[in-house]
Order: sequence, then C-alpha cells, then structure tokens
Amino acid sequence: MHPQDERQLKLTRALQEADLDTVLAVLGPEMRWPLKQLRSNLRLVFAAAERDHVSLLHPPADFVTWLQGPLHETVKGPGTAKANTVVARLSTISRLYELLMDEGVVLRHPLRGVVRPPGERKVEKVPPREDIERLLVHARSDPALFAALTLMYRHTFQVAEMLALRWSAFRPEDGTVLRRRTLCQLDDDSYAALNRLLAQAGGPLSSPAGRIFPFENNDALRTRIFQVCREANLTFVNPAKLRKAGLRDFPLTPDQAGFIGDEAYALARELASRLSDEDTPAAP
Repeated sequence: MHPQDERQLKLTRALQEADLDTVLAVLGPEMRWPLKQLRSNLRLVFAAAERDHVSLLHPPADFVTWLQGPLHETVKGPGTAKANTVVARLSTISRLYELLMDEGVVLRHPLRGVVRPPGERKVEKVPPREDIERLLVHARSDPALFAALTLMYRHTFQVAEMLALRWSAFRPEDGTVLRRRTLCQLDDDSYAALNRLLAQAGGPLSSPAGRIFPFENNDALRTRIFQVCREANLTFVNPAKLRKAGLRDFPLTPDQAGFIGDEAYALARELASRLSDEDTPAAP
C-alpha cells in the first residue's frame, strides 16, 4: 500500500472510532500548537462524539449545533467553559478539518462559515492602594527608590523620562520639575522625596548636569522594586501599573500627570476609573 493511502486509511479509522491519539499522532505536527494543548482542546469533542454516536468522519447536518455542547463543557459541567476556551477549541477543531480535507479524508469542512464568539477581555489588575502604601513604607530606607516610586505613583512619571531627569530640571524654590512634555507642580510628598535626594547630592550647589536617579536603566529599577516587593511580601508592582494606580488615586491636573492635553488625560483617567471599578468586588 502506498504510504499516503496508508496514512489516509489510518485517519479514516481514527475518525470512525473517535480515536484522538491516532489523529494527533498523524496530524499533530502540522496543527501549529503543542501536543498537550491540542489534546486539551479536542479531548471533550472526541469523547462526546463517541458517547453520542456522532460521526466525525461524516459530520451530520446538525453537527455545529451538537458541537456547542462539548465546546462549552469543562470538568465542572456543561456550559462552564470560558469564552477564550471555546474560541481555542473551535480554532483547533477547525484546523483539524482543514488538514483532513487536505489529506482527502473528508470532502467538506463542517465549520466553514461558523462565526467564532468574541474572546473575553482580560481584566488588568492594578495594585490596591494599601499595597502601594506598604511598598512605599518598605522603600523609605532607599531614598532614590522611594522618590522614584513616589513620582511614578503621585505624578505618573514614565520610567524613561524619570531616569533621564537631571537636577537642572528641578526647581526646589517652587517645587516644579520640567518633564518631557510639561512643567509639573509637585505635590508635597513628591517634593519632600526629591528634596531629600537633593540634600544627599550636595544640596542646591550640586552639579546641575548630574542625574537625579542612580538607576542605569529600566531593568535596574525594576529589579530594585522587585527586591523591595519581596521584602514587603508583595506581588511585584509593575511601574506601568503603578502609574495607572496614580491616575486612579489622585485628582491631578494634566500638567501634573505629564499630559499635554485635557482629552488625552481624560481618556487615561477614564481607563483608570474602569480598572478601579473592575477591581472592586460587587456589593452583596
């Protein structure tokens, strides 16, 4: 027997018997996903086909309707699969039938034209205020880190613009900092944190060209934050999420938050508000 004919016969028998192992042994390498993921996505479909006596080789007219059962099932029971799980399963079974058509095992694609459900939007978790305050308490012994965290949290400084700051951009007499886009009036906590660093650097007589922060790059800052988070028994606080938390927690002006326009700032505030609402448990 020709190898191609033997391969086709093997797949035909596997579909007739709902034998997932054989199907994956033959077509798994061509299905784009890791074998473990393929098995997870197809296991319940093949099991349901065997249980309900539904032919995967000759899908019946109501195949798409029947398929909704195993697509939405989990070990918790019918209808418990999340939207992204359903989409992944549907994509996998669709790819399987594409390959089966290429092999000449089936004559039609039973899922052609089926509209995939929208995936679920991932909810981005922003650290709660009490976690950030705890992080700041533990960072206080490191004045540079404390000041960096304070500026990111209270004035949504981006890491790149903060690490580029030089003492010439800070005016201790009126508490302003020249940012990348705006002249920012610091709040009392941020002003105090920078003044503390300035005193360590030699006070007003320090070199104007000197960098305010000692961190060489983004990774160096993130590593230091990670170390202090571990000391504080906290999950790592990502700088980007710290900025979002600042938009959530403080009523800043666009200039104070580093935005050159009211519209962009309002959009950022709206996003931060949504994140805050999603992180808050619903009232009983």
